[in-house]
Amino acid sequence: MKLDYFKLPFEVHYNDSVEVTSFEFMSDVEVEKFYDIKILRKQQGVSFNPIFICTENSGPELYCCIINGHDEVQPDWLCISSEDDVKFNYGSSFKVVIDTGQIGFEELSDEELDEDNEEFLDVENMDYCDIEGFMAYELETAEPDYLILDASGSRVKVNLAGYVLGDDGEATDARIFDPEELREIEEYQEYTSRNIWEAKADWVKSVLAENFPGETSLSLK
Repeated sequence: MKLDYFKLPFEVHYNDSVEVTSFEFMSDVEVEKFYDIKILRKQQGVSFNPIFICTENSGPELYCCIINGHDEVQPDWLCISSEDDVKFNYGSSFKVVIDTGQIGFEELSDEELDEDNEEFLDVENMDYCDIEGFMAYELETAEPDYLILDASGSRVKVNLAGYVLGDDGEATDARIFDPEELREIEEYQEYTSRNIWEAKADWVKSVLAENFPGETSLSLK
């Protein structure tokens, strides 16, 4: 029986670095409600040789990865599976501000950065925040090296043109799909993508639901 690879789990492999941004909440008091959070810490760097997996593939998801049609960051249907290493080389902090039910992140003022000022926020020593952070992988600016189709079974390795790759990594004559022909299949065009704001909004929403169920009416500005 011929496998329908557009209905089976698949992996996306990057043999180089992918830019990544991490977000975490911080506070200088024990956090019992979202209003206790003081700082959003943002770090930027690179992930080396990341592998992503899609376990719920109905066709548009695989097509999106074949044509590298991602928006800014990974969609919710594509999850990080493994990576060799992550190195951050830049970080910045933002004050968490809540106004009329909306959450915003603002740059710290000179007074909040001045340890001699009563408004000083000692960001480097904030650690009261046992909340899971979030990593956003910037797939829009990267291109996969190859895909693994039927990731839970036969694990067929193909390039983005659809040719099966041999053990030496070179393309064979066997071809699973032709991207140009796939463009004619209307149902494959309906994949979802996600930008960085949507990724942060989804993360904040999950943080509220899991840690502060009484404050889920809050939303990201």
